Amino acid sequence: MTEKQIRVSQLTGRALITLVAIVLILAGTLKLIGVGAEDMLEGLRKARLDQYKTTISYLAIACGLLLMMKQPFQRFGLLMSTAYWGGAIVAHLTYNDSILMPAFFLGLLWLGAWLSLQQESGSKKAPEEKIKKAGGQ
Repeated sequence: MTEKQIRVSQLTGRALITLVAIVLILAGTLKLIGVGAEDMLEGLRKARLDQYKTTISYLAIACGLLLMMKQPFQRFGLLMSTAYWGGAIVAHLTYNDSILMPAFFLGLLWLGAWLSLQQESGSKKAPEEKIKKAGGQ
């Protein structure tokens, strides 16, 4: 990969992770205040999870905030967010609702992580290249 491709991969991955983080923070906040979150709250009721609304809301916000931080917190956020979206998929399955929305955001999250990791592994030069750059044979 060229330096430009690596940079584009890094920025695209970061943008996708940030998008998912914003969705998590927004969804958690809307559930907490109960404004504009009627569908989400109805889903919690259908899955019989409405008594955990506050806990689920705080978890969503925490996941989003962790995703916005630097490493190693972002990687912990990736794991936590994966668990969050997995739980959302299970909740949707319990009342025969479509899993497309949580699966879509889970896919975006992992695509963003994969693109970001492409940058890290792509930036590591082979030992021969390092020797040549250093002036060795």
